[in-house]
This record gives sequence, C-alpha cells and structure tokens, in this order.
Amino acid sequence: MRGAMIGASHRRLGGERLATGHGRFVADVRPPGVLEAAVLRSPHAHARVRRVDAARALRLPGVRAILTAADVPASAVIPNRVPAPEGTARYLQPAIARDVVRYVGEPVALVVADDRYLAADALELIDVDYTPLPACATVAVALAPDAPRLFPGTDSNNVATIRMRVGDAGAALAAAHLVVRERFRHARQTAAALETRGLVAVPPDPSGGELHLIGSTKCIHINRSILAPIFGIPPGALRLTEVDVGGGFGARGELYPEDILVPLAALKLGRPVRWIEERRENLIAANHAREVEYDLELGLDAAGRIVAMRAVIHADIGAYVRTAALVPAEFGAALLPGPYRVPAYTCDLWSVVTNKTPVGTLRSPGRPECNFARERLLDVAAARLGLDPAEIRRQNLIRPEEMPYDTGTTSFGATTVYDSGDFPALFEELLKRLDYDRARAEQRALAARGVRRGIGLAAYVEKTGLGPFETAHVEAKADATFTVDTGASSMGPGLETALAQILGEALGLPADRFAIRHPDTAAIESGVGTYGSRGTVMAGNAAHLAAAKLVEEAKTRAAALLGATADAVEYARGSLSANGRSVSFAELAARGRLAAGASFSVAKVTYAGCAVAVVLDVDEATGRVRLQRVVVGADVGRAVNPALIEGQFVGGVAFGIGNALYESLEYDGAGQPLCGTLLDYPLPLAKDVPPIECFYQEIRARTNPLGLRGLGECGNPGLGAAIANAVCDALRDRGVALTALPVTPSRIFESLRTAGP
Repeated sequence: MRGAMIGASHRRLGGERLATGHGRFVADVRPPGVLEAAVLRSPHAHARVRRVDAARALRLPGVRAILTAADVPASAVIPNRVPAPEGTARYLQPAIARDVVRYVGEPVALVVADDRYLAADALELIDVDYTPLPACATVAVALAPDAPRLFPGTDSNNVATIRMRVGDAGAALAAAHLVVRERFRHARQTAAALETRGLVAVPPDPSGGELHLIGSTKCIHINRSILAPIFGIPPGALRLTEVDVGGGFGARGELYPEDILVPLAALKLGRPVRWIEERRENLIAANHAREVEYDLELGLDAAGRIVAMRAVIHADIGAYVRTAALVPAEFGAALLPGPYRVPAYTCDLWSVVTNKTPVGTLRSPGRPECNFARERLLDVAAARLGLDPAEIRRQNLIRPEEMPYDTGTTSFGATTVYDSGDFPALFEELLKRLDYDRARAEQRALAARGVRRGIGLAAYVEKTGLGPFETAHVEAKADATFTVDTGASSMGPGLETALAQILGEALGLPADRFAIRHPDTAAIESGVGTYGSRGTVMAGNAAHLAAAKLVEEAKTRAAALLGATADAVEYARGSLSANGRSVSFAELAARGRLAAGASFSVAKVTYAGCAVAVVLDVDEATGRVRLQRVVVGADVGRAVNPALIEGQFVGGVAFGIGNALYESLEYDGAGQPLCGTLLDYPLPLAKDVPPIECFYQEIRARTNPLGLRGLGECGNPGLGAAIANAVCDALRDRGVALTALPVTPSRIFESLRTAGP
C-alpha cells in the first residue's frame, strides 16, 4: 500500500526562497576583508613556458599576491577520482602549468587583488615567455605516426585501451544474415550552467581553526581528502561547505586547478579570497565532454534479432586525465548493448590526449554517445530488413523474466547487471502514449501536402544509484522539527523534498517538519556526494535507516520516563507510549540531544530502463528542425514525488535538445577554441522546447530497501538518437543518413546535398 508521503506530489521545500531571489550562491558569499582572484590562462594550445615575470603586475596598487608555479607545491596535482588503468598517473594535471602548457585556458598564474577589476588589470601586466610547440587538435593527428608526444616518457598519446569481450563477435558477424556498419561522431560539449564556477577560501584564524572552503561542490568529503594533503593540513583542519547551486550537470564540483590555487592564496595572505568564473573562462576551462567517435558494426538474423555487435571507440579526452576523464567513454562502452539482447559483443576503447580542454563527466556521461550510435544503426538495419523501427526494437528488448540480466560488460571493475525491470512494457507504454499508429497515419497525410514529418524512437538504459555508500544524520529538536544532514549534495532537482518525504513516511510525520541542510563537512563526518543519479537512492535509503535508528533510540529514552521496557514502548507519528502515558520526540529532545545517523552501502549499480519518442518537422529548403512532440518515460523503481519526476524529465529533455540540435565546442587546427561566448555556443530557448509528455514505470529495484531508481539523467541521453532518427525518417526518400551530432540545419542541408535528388 502506498504511504501518505512517498508517492505524493509534495510542494518543493525551500522553493519559495529560491523563487523570490533569496538563494545564497557562491557569488553572494562576501566574508569581511575578502580579496578577489583572477586567473592568467594560456593563449596557446601547446607551448613551453620559459619564464613568468610578475614584477610589473605586483607593483600595481591593490595587487596583494601573484601565484606562479614557483609558489605552488609540486604535489598539487589533480588525481583520478575513480580507479584508472595503470600508467595514467603521468597524464594527470598539475594545479598550475609547469614548464609546458597543453591547452588554451590552462592556468599559468593567479592574481589576488582588492577587487576583481584590479585583478583583471594585473593579468595584462604579467609577462610570460612562451615557445609554441606543435599541437594535436584532433584524435587523428594525435595518433598519427609522426605526432608529437604530449607527455614525456610515453610511446603514444593513447592513454589507455580498454577491451570488452562477450562471446565471439567476429564469428557471429561472419555468419549474420545482415551486417550494418557506420562511423558515428558526437560533438564536444559542456555543461554551460546558468551559474559559472566559483570558490571562497577563508583561512584559519591566526589563533587556530579551519581552512574553510565555501562553494558549490558535489563531493565535499572526497575533495577534502584530496585537498588536505596538498595544503599540508589534516582533514579535520579543512572544512567544505556547499551553498546553493545554479546547475550541476556533472561538471559542477569536480576538482579543478582553481580549487587548489584559491585556498593556497588565502593561506599565503591570511585573508579570504574569492574567485568567480567568467563565461569565457567557463567555456574554455570547465570540463568538456562527449567528443567521441564510434566505428560500429551490428549483425542481425533474417528476423531482425541482434546476433553480434562490434565497436572501436576513440575518445578525445583533452589535454589531461582530470578527475574523471576516463569515466564517460568507459560507461558508454559498457552500456552500448543497451536494453537489448546482444549475445556477442566486442569493443576496443581508446582514450586519447589532445591539446584541448580536459574532459570529464556531463549529465549522463557516455550514454548520449553510445545511444546515438546504437539507435541510429538499429533504424538503418530496420530499413534494410523492411521492418518498422518499433518492431525491430520489440524483437530485441530484454524481457522481464530474463532479469537479473548480465550483459557481460564491465566498467571500472563492476559487471553490468540489470537487476530488475520490464523494458518491453515500458516501450509499449511509450508507443501507446505517442499513439504510434495514428502518428504514422498523420505523417502520411502530411507527406501528401509536402510536409516532412519524422518520427524517431530510442530505448536505452541508465546507470543510477552509484555506490559505494552514503550517509544521513537526523536530529529531533525541541520545537518538533528535525534537522537532517547528508553527504549527498543538492544540485537543484529537489533532493531536500525527496528526503523529507522519505523521512516523513518512515516517521509518520509531515515533510515540512524536516530541514534538510546543505552538505557541510563540519556537520557530517563522511559521505560521497551527488553524481550518477545517486542522491535520492543512496541518501534516501540512508535517511530511512537513520529514521529507524532514531525511533529505537527514542524508545530507549522514553522507556525510562514511562516506566516500561524499550520493547513495550510503541511509536506512532512522533509520539512514544507505554502504560497509558506518552512522550513526544520534541519532549525527549528538550531533555537532551536526540539524534541518529546511518550509512547505506550498495554493492551494485541500479539500472533504469528508459525510452523516448520524438515527432518533428524538417524544412527541406533550409534544414531547420521544428520539434512537435516529445514523449519520455523511465522505470523509477518507486516514485517518491511525481512532480519532481516530471521536473527532472522536462529539464533532462531540454538539456538533451541542446546536445542534439545546437551545442558544439569547435576548435581550429592549431587547437584554438572557436567558442568564446554563448553566441558561439548556442543553447535552446523556451520556444525550442515542445510539449513534453512524461510517464514512469514502477518496478522496484532489488538493490536497495526502498526499491528506488534514480532518474536525474533519464530525460536527456536518448534525445540525440531519437531526433536524428526522426530527421532521417522525415527525409528517408532522399537517402539522408545522419552520422554526427548535433543535428544542425547546415548538417541536414549538407546531407541532402550529398544524398542527391
């Protein structure tokens, strides 16, 4: 039976504060005596740094300090956040350029001044002697036999080759009735969040205390463990506090050079230092993502059943292995089979360094890329076999009775096992909500009037609820409210509301009794953070466990007051009773601190089945695409808050539309970025987002007690595939075959031109 709290579209807690402009973002943090920082960045994609002379800049009144490589410990290197293949340590990024710069935007110096304008003026006065070096601006150039090695002591610019083998794909392809193959490319993109990055570092008081870092970071405890040794202090002397966040999308909260340089400056000066990123900096210095090339082969039998898949993937990871640079492509390789039975699978993944901004995670890392390649090739195969695109997917979807289903692939040492779900039922619900047959009939009727209408489908699987653990701490207060701390960060989607509902369900109390606080290492000792659609799954289960512990502690305390044993005390809706008497949480809290904490661990990733359908029109004369409808759904395991689910879907679709139709970070052959503003890197506007119909399936996950699946990344990773399929469907008689994203008008127009009449 559904509880009163879980499953209800409870209003968003704290929403009024944000909607009325009372949020507290990092740019709002102004400690007394704060100084402002600015970063001098390399104008070269690849060059040797002969000399950095800051003498003139230091003479400028109001300039307090300038950090160069000589002022930064050699140990200040950004490590991998996840396990990485042997040998990758030599590709890690130092906090500041040492001897060589490897991408435009790499930090060369940090200026601290009385205000931001003075700091910017001082940047112009720093004299840097560069000797340009040959640049590798593409994977092809970086892998050429005569390519310059970007790192000394390496025999290739290929950081690592990761291989996956399931069955004998070569033999299965040789025996297949049909083999289709194509090369697919996904553009380089970035989060481009509304709020750029920033950090405030407050040094300890001269008499003692903590170095306090204030900003928006999704992994405060992980970052503390990395940063404390660099600063030469114990972890307990470093405090990280999260404030409100203007968009996360994966790029937020990774460890960056500025996260090291700004605190070092604060420690040197003994004064607070603040750095707020400009938009141009954001486009060239925050993590990039998605630039990858798939050479994919798909073998099928005469009925359209997949017999094998073979892929070679080349990922452009930019100039360094930074924090999680190898994560996206490996996730994509592991999930390339998707929700389908693929009895034989071979994949070779190359991660190649180039002279471009380093890559990292971006909402649903690796999945838009692999979904695009697989789902496009499925449509190609369907056309070759004379099958409807919906039918070829029906033929191959893993069935619920096959769960748990081991795909045979691995990522970062973990096997890819779908724990539960019903992919066929989800796909059929998608077609029902789209009214697929009617949509096809409308397409035919419009074609007779010269309207190029296309319908595109995509089915895919999302990784959610990533481990290894998360924490929650609940404390009852004398005013009948509760404070809640967790290691998971709030990236904007409403984690506070979801946790309050889970706790309200567990304790039989209204959700607005629970104040979920922003993560702070001073308030909760351990945690992992928010990424990989893990917040509600991991922190929610931890909060559920903490609530149970709180009740047990309250029973023990109440027993002494009520003259009963703890076993005899009954709990209901914040009240504990025995022997005809009762006492409340609030009364117990007034007598002494009443709190409980819990940690929830999970050994396996929780997977969510997803599906999306797109209806669009294409202007054949201009290549312009007009989206008419988007229908998207996912298995959420258990719906905590349907309104938040819809918000996540709609936001994810808008994000996916940008990835699919507009966004591409272009570079020239010398490694110079060509996108310095949002005029060069367009994002979707409100008018570009059509009506979005969202639905969800509830099949409880087997990986956690509450049966939850995450969904923060379910709305966007199928959009590129579905939109490209719909455009090709609209222009199928013209032989258009899109093999690259984004699907821009120029790309469509060029495809029409090369396809011929």
